[in-house]
Amino acid sequence: MRHSQEPRAAMLSLVVSCLAACCLAGQPAPVPAPVAAPAYKAQLGIPFCKVVGKELKLNAFLPENADKPAPAMVEIHGGWWCGGGPARKVENIAGWQTFTRKGIALFPISYRLGKEGGFPQNIRDCRNAIRFLRRNAQRFNIDPEHIGCMGISAGGQLSLMVAMVPEEFDDGGPTEELKGISASVCNAFAIVAPTDLVRQWDEAPRDEIPEFDGTVRLRPPDGRIPDDARPHHRILFKGITPDTEECKALYTRMSPIGHVRKDISPLLICDGEKDTIVPGLHGKALHEKLQAVGADSTYWLTPNGGHGYPGGKGFQKVLDDFLTRTLELGAQ
Repeated sequence: MRHSQEPRAAMLSLVVSCLAACCLAGQPAPVPAPVAAPAYKAQLGIPFCKVVGKELKLNAFLPENADKPAPAMVEIHGGWWCGGGPARKVENIAGWQTFTRKGIALFPISYRLGKEGGFPQNIRDCRNAIRFLRRNAQRFNIDPEHIGCMGISAGGQLSLMVAMVPEEFDDGGPTEELKGISASVCNAFAIVAPTDLVRQWDEAPRDEIPEFDGTVRLRPPDGRIPDDARPHHRILFKGITPDTEECKALYTRMSPIGHVRKDISPLLICDGEKDTIVPGLHGKALHEKLQAVGADSTYWLTPNGGHGYPGGKGFQKVLDDFLTRTLELGAQ
C-alpha cells in the first residue's frame, strides 16, 4: 500500500511546485478549463396539431449525443394568456442551464391566445402538445413516460392545469390524429402562477370607467397596472364574469385551485415574495390545500422576489432534487 501511494505523492508535490513557481514569477496559477455544456440541436416550427383552421407549432431543443431516450420538459410561455410565443433559442428558456446540464430535451410550445384562445381552449392546446410528443417520442428520442411541463405566470397556470386536470377533462379533447394518447405529465414546475382565477378577479383593480352620460365604458388591459386581471379575464372567458355561482364555478374549473386532490403529478410551485403582477402568494394557498389532501407538492418562496424566475439560497438544490426525482435522472 505504501508503495502505491508514492507516485501519487510525487505528482502532488510536482503540482504544488508548479503553482508556487507561477506565484513567485508573478504569473497567475493555471485555471482548469471549464466543462463544456452538452451540445443541443434545434428544430423549429414543428406543427403539433390543427384546430379551427389554425396550425399550432412547437420548437425542439434536443441533446445531440444522447445514448438513450431523454426525459423532456414542455415549456409553456407567459403573457397574460394573450401574448408571447415559444422560445426560439434554448438560452431564452428560463433556467435552461439546469435542464441542459441534465440532458433534458426542451419543447417550447404555442397555444391560442386572447380571443382566439381563452379557457378552456388554451388548456386543450397545451395538452395536445403533450399528446403529440408522446406519440412522436421515437422521432425526438425522448422517453414518453418522463415528459414534464413548466411555465412562468400564465404559463405556470397552464402547466399546473396540464398536471392537475383528469384525463377526461372537458377542454375539447384530442384532435383526431391524437385520440387515444394520454396527455398526462410526470411533473409541473410552476413559477409565479395565478392559481385561483376567482380570487384574481376579486382582488384586481376595477376596469369600468363611468362616462358623463351615466354609461360605463370598459377599458382595455393596461400593462402599467399591476395585477390587471379583469380586462384580460373578460377576453379569456368571452365576456363571462364571476358574478354568479355558476360563473364562479366556471372560473374555478379553469383554475388549479379547482382540481386539488391527492392523485396528481408532483408539483414544484414557486412564488415571489413581492410579486406585484400576481400578488398574494397564490402558490402558497394552492400548496397548503394540496398538502392537506396528501398530494405531492413542493413549495418555494423567493425572498424579496418579484414576478420572475425563482432564486435565493437553496433553490437550485430544490429544483435539482425535484427534477432528479420526478424525471428519474441519475445524480447530476
